[in-house]
Amino acid sequence: MLRFPSWARIDAPAFVAGGILLLAFAVCGLDTRSTDWTLVAADAAAAVFVVAAAAILPLPASALVLLPFACDAVVAVLRQAQGGSTSGYGPLAALPAVWVGLQWGGRAVPAMTAATAAMFGLPIALVGAPMYPNTGWRGVVLWTIVSALIGGGASRVMRAQRAHAHDLDRLVGIQNSIATSAFEVEAVMRTVVENALELTGAEAAVVEIPDGDDMVYRAAAGTAVAHLGRRVPRARSLSGLAIATAEMLVCTDSELDPRVDRDACRHVGARSLIVVPLPHEGSPTGVLKVYSPVANAFGDGAGRVLAMLSSMIAAALARADLLRQLGKQATTDSLTGLLNRSGFHAELSLALARARRSGLPLSVVVLDVDGLKQVNDTKGHAEGDRLLRELASRWSAAVRITDVIGRTGGDEFALVLEGTDAEGVATVSVALQEALRPGHAASSGCATWDGEETADALLARADAAMYAMKRSRSGLAASA
Repeated sequence: MLRFPSWARIDAPAFVAGGILLLAFAVCGLDTRSTDWTLVAADAAAAVFVVAAAAILPLPASALVLLPFACDAVVAVLRQAQGGSTSGYGPLAALPAVWVGLQWGGRAVPAMTAATAAMFGLPIALVGAPMYPNTGWRGVVLWTIVSALIGGGASRVMRAQRAHAHDLDRLVGIQNSIATSAFEVEAVMRTVVENALELTGAEAAVVEIPDGDDMVYRAAAGTAVAHLGRRVPRARSLSGLAIATAEMLVCTDSELDPRVDRDACRHVGARSLIVVPLPHEGSPTGVLKVYSPVANAFGDGAGRVLAMLSSMIAAALARADLLRQLGKQATTDSLTGLLNRSGFHAELSLALARARRSGLPLSVVVLDVDGLKQVNDTKGHAEGDRLLRELASRWSAAVRITDVIGRTGGDEFALVLEGTDAEGVATVSVALQEALRPGHAASSGCATWDGEETADALLARADAAMYAMKRSRSGLAASA
């Protein structure tokens, strides 16, 4: 593939300078009646030297900014060589001014404006009439103003474009952060608020999710971390209004805006706010909000960035929620709503890892429903399913909310009891038996972790105890 040297790129300073100077020398032939060709030749040599030095020498960026000023100097000499103020070279002064504004901006623009003033003013002061009559001062003023306007305008355009490009780069970075974060709703929301805070320069960023009549702070960054979990009445909040209207809302001063809950804003330190709905399948599922304790804290750019970010965030949250639901389906028993076998074993492995670190006791209980086959055979599988759901409900209510219960087989259940020793698990086993409705029966066995055995070994001991109870009951029934 054909490759051009770096100086030949259309945006390279040497290329731009060469283009301006080539245009300046090209118009020399339009009117040659009073041309000083010796001065033109010397000026051309200087122009070639300037462009060649910019193209060949490894000049720093601070040196390259001198090229537009060199172009002005070359044009000034050509102006002298072709009759002074009547040469018609004035409009060429605009090109270096535009160039400086587009590529460098900042302090280079007033410096270029001063150079333009010198280009038109010094010949009047030093050479004078007839080539540069005193009536030319009006032109000096006008061209200086024109140079300042076009240089400043070009600089503002480029600043806006660079800011926009920076915003796009940041959005791509955020998208990559979200894509590589853990596929969990909380992780996605945490990534979002942290990046929204940095993007907008806000003091705080939150993701609010509707919950009944309230909006709830589900993720927070900055000063909003102290308010994580806060509930705000949906009907009186700007976030609730954003959900209702599905539009981005901006509050420049909460003390003057009737749409906001003023007391709530004072409590969290929100004087100016931007609230962006997070759309999913046509309706908002929540909002992303940034706020500051200062009035009029956000420019138009902050709202624009958050608006671009909102669809990306909503899609990521929807994906994370879907993955969470799929993961839950993969580890949940569809009949009872408890953990299934794989889900239970995963929880047991995590509990054992915690017990190894903390040194706290851990016990398990296994339960086998007696007579389920007989219920299925005599009353039908629907009645058997009803029995299993009832037992799952009763046993779940009989244990702590922190205890893990799962259905590990057709008629088998198991529990993980963290922080429970042998005496405690025996008490739980009695409570599980007492939770049974009269006419129902289940064999149970328990075991307490010895600090070294595997999950399978621990469950095997509990299984053995459960089958011992079942055999004992069978023997008693047979002898009766």
